[in-house]
Amino acid sequence: MTKRVLTAAALALCLLAPPAAAQANPPTDTELDTELLEAKLEDLYKTGDHSVIAEVRSGDATWSEAIGPRSMDPGSPEARTGDRVRIASLTKSMIAVVMLQLQDEGELDLDDSVSDHLPGLLPYEDEPTIRQLMQHTGGLSDYFPHLYPSLFENGDMTDLYDHYRDYRAPEELVEIGTQDPPLFEPGTDWSYSNTGYIALGLVIEEATGHWLGHELHRRVFKPAGLRHTYFPPGFTGGIWGPHPVPHTTTGDEADPYFDSTKLSNSHMWAAGAAVSTMEDVNDFYDAFLDGTLLTDEQLAEATEFTDISVGYGYGLGLLGMAVCSADDLVVGHTGGGIGHLTYSFHSLDGQRQVSFTWNVDDWHGYTDPEEFDAALAGLLVAGLCGVDIDDTTGLRTQDLPDFAALDELMHLG
Repeated sequence: MTKRVLTAAALALCLLAPPAAAQANPPTDTELDTELLEAKLEDLYKTGDHSVIAEVRSGDATWSEAIGPRSMDPGSPEARTGDRVRIASLTKSMIAVVMLQLQDEGELDLDDSVSDHLPGLLPYEDEPTIRQLMQHTGGLSDYFPHLYPSLFENGDMTDLYDHYRDYRAPEELVEIGTQDPPLFEPGTDWSYSNTGYIALGLVIEEATGHWLGHELHRRVFKPAGLRHTYFPPGFTGGIWGPHPVPHTTTGDEADPYFDSTKLSNSHMWAAGAAVSTMEDVNDFYDAFLDGTLLTDEQLAEATEFTDISVGYGYGLGLLGMAVCSADDLVVGHTGGGIGHLTYSFHSLDGQRQVSFTWNVDDWHGYTDPEEFDAALAGLLVAGLCGVDIDDTTGLRTQDLPDFAALDELMHLG
């Protein structure tokens, strides 16, 4: 949900291979190079004023670490590995799980139109299907720039300062996001849309008769064993439990960081309101991939990727990219919650998992983008591939994809 989706592939070096091929030559070493991981975590920390929390798994081995203070205030306690953050668009993977389960139960079909369940929600004669909304191929514009137009147009913080605590009903967000004509005919192109996922949340509530948070807890959090994850009610703001303070850069030298802790939870809702820890995030994607939450058939459906260029594919609430080799597919998502930003990627066999988060959303360019992207790539590659990106032929920083193009594609991811 942020302007800038940075480098989830500071290493997406090729287009996606099919899932079967992606598992052809998985790494077999389950040991973790903790010295390398600590060095790459330090590199990322040094690029800015943020804290960084990471958890990496390889087979039965786990490494977790936190670095930096929780807030900009003098004397702030250090971040801890169990701290909670807004995981933002990683929530979309959770919504996808619920949708696939509801289809399996016969409550809906992913190829239904939204009006089959909520007539009139979308004001279009040519409606996208549920599947197209999940894939971001439905042609819906995004509501988020309309909430804070000055921020998205020229980096002016006025609208954010004035309205970040306003309550917005889900139906209102859909109305805001569909006030303009569709970007394209459904199914003919790809454009990231949080509006579509708000609509999906409303479809879940209509199909189940329950609040979305109830369904996420029952269908995702509880069976996956997510002890520190919750979905906040929309009328609330803030974050429950210990957490690094989310900050957004302001462009004001006298007051360079804005504390967005009290952001209304209604602003992200089904598109990104979940709050979690890096341990729980890894547990969630482990359960996504190992049969706990989805059948093999459902997982195959979720990992049918649409090419979105710059080395990425998008499935059902899921990003995919090739990392350690051309036929080594990893899946996951990125998330930006106006302060907390998170990356989480996983091998399809669940043996390699990397999740990390930091707490400064840099809208105004305080951090050198090339240095930051290289550090982000270094940590991701160290975790997923067990190698130093600067010492490995074929994974050097000069070979990274076009981040400006990626930013343009997923400017709210």
